[in-house]
Amino acid sequence: MTGRISPIASAVPGRIRVRHPSLRRTDRFQEALGRLEASDAVRVSESNPAVGSFLLTYDPAAVTPEDARSQVEALLSAALHPAEAPPPSDAPAPVAEGKPAAPELKWRINRAAKIGMMGSMAATLAALGVGKRVHAGFGTLFVAFMLVHMTVQRKRLFQ
Repeated sequence: MTGRISPIASAVPGRIRVRHPSLRRTDRFQEALGRLEASDAVRVSESNPAVGSFLLTYDPAAVTPEDARSQVEALLSAALHPAEAPPPSDAPAPVAEGKPAAPELKWRINRAAKIGMMGSMAATLAALGVGKRVHAGFGTLFVAFMLVHMTVQRKRLFQ
């Protein structure tokens, strides 16, 4: 699986944890769940669609850990990378979906705001010994970063 993120987060004899960002999508999660449940080699012990995760168990006496890993990766390959799977002959070619860049930018801005809040709060506390104007300036900067953070999180704040 070169050039891709492996869906296997961890593996010990008898157990495999699968986690992949694509599994957060309901359609891919359900497809992967169906493929894993149809397998004779592994059993789905736990699943969490919110984080795109499965906990799989298998009998290490019947299946070697390497075989279990390769079977899981093969089973999940079509569910995680549907663009690489050949389309059925009677079905039209799937339309490629692009992930919108806006949410990623939104969370990067939010992260910068949180870092700015921490830094300006530290500077505000350090400025207590310097003078009131410096302290007030850093406090204003903190409030500005907090407003950016609250703007990004407004839907969660008012639930």
